[in-house]
Amino acid sequence: MTYVIAEAGSCGDGLLDRMLCLIDDAKAVGANAVKFQWTSNANMMATKRGTALENGYADVYSQYLQWPIEWHKVFARVCSDIGIDYLCTVYLDEDVSVVAPYVAHFKVSSFEATDCNFIQAHKEFVNYKSGHRRRILISTGMCTEWELELVSRSCIKPAGLEAHVRFLQCTSSYPAPIDQLNLSAVRSAGPNWEMRGFSDHSLPSLTQTGALAVAAGAEYIEAHLRHSVTESDNPDRDHAMTKEQFLDYVDQIRGAEIAIGVARKEPQRCEKIMEQYRVKS
Repeated sequence: MTYVIAEAGSCGDGLLDRMLCLIDDAKAVGANAVKFQWTSNANMMATKRGTALENGYADVYSQYLQWPIEWHKVFARVCSDIGIDYLCTVYLDEDVSVVAPYVAHFKVSSFEATDCNFIQAHKEFVNYKSGHRRRILISTGMCTEWELELVSRSCIKPAGLEAHVRFLQCTSSYPAPIDQLNLSAVRSAGPNWEMRGFSDHSLPSLTQTGALAVAAGAEYIEAHLRHSVTESDNPDRDHAMTKEQFLDYVDQIRGAEIAIGVARKEPQRCEKIMEQYRVKS
């Protein structure tokens, strides 16, 4: 079954009650996981991202992503109680260890997809939970095949992380035009890497894109979910689905899974009655 992540991102507006509602919404729409974004230091995050600091993004990160560290424990407990995985994207090397006790899997954004030090910071935590191999899901927006090969060969393999990493096709535009989703890349691969999923930033009205990604071979799908009262100026709002849209999104994914069937040509049960009319020579 396709692993569907409801990316709540910053759509909780940094408010505890709204973020808790998004967890409930993610469960209600049938997602396998809900994911937030968090940083312990907005200024350091903006500095790491170069011009983000001078372009004023530190204030945005502070408002929406730098929420109290204690909330991770709350979110993980609530997710466990209702039966959904808790995930959280972080951006600083030192923040990986903070979320490690709480997340089911790790998620790396496209902006850190070629940051070797950051990826390797996950190494000691991938088997943190007994008996559970955690994935490192890496979005690949803006990346070339050469870059994915380089990071796989020089960073992921030397750290022994190749069994944990899953690359997701992604277009880093918010929202991303449908003619630039490049879903065929979901099937792409190189000598040391292969694409296994899709991080969706398309228009919220395009609820069929997840199903199209499944048809293209995606095993992991991430798409944005917003609350009904997410603030109008929230940076994630314009590419985030409502609860109703996300419900349709997941329904179409599950329908695509049924339609795809097995990768083997064989007669189907419904064809049996027609066998009597076959012409053989």
